[in-house]
Amino acid sequence: MERKYTTIIRKSKLEYVAICLELNISACGEDLVSVEKNLRTAIELYQEDIKEHPETVVASISSEELIEFLRDTEPKWYKEPRKGLILRPLEVHEVPAYA
Repeated sequence: MERKYTTIIRKSKLEYVAICLELNISACGEDLVSVEKNLRTAIELYQEDIKEHPETVVASISSEELIEFLRDTEPKWYKEPRKGLILRPLEVHEVPAYA
């Protein structure tokens, strides 16, 4: 059975950016099809590298790195929250899982 990985894809100012949460791998593309293809390729290459170098430490994305990714890809419509509001909105329509 193939392993499935969870990813978040967001549109930045210039392109789409995807990150695999379990492997902390990212990829970009000019549209959703290309970013998905590029992320699948990156995951496959990483898996091959892990087989060749078993000493490689595989770690999921840290909270700090995820927050940085989300800030770097904030949508154009995002506005700073009202004064006194401590929560930041996060719009997620779907979190795809890729094998």
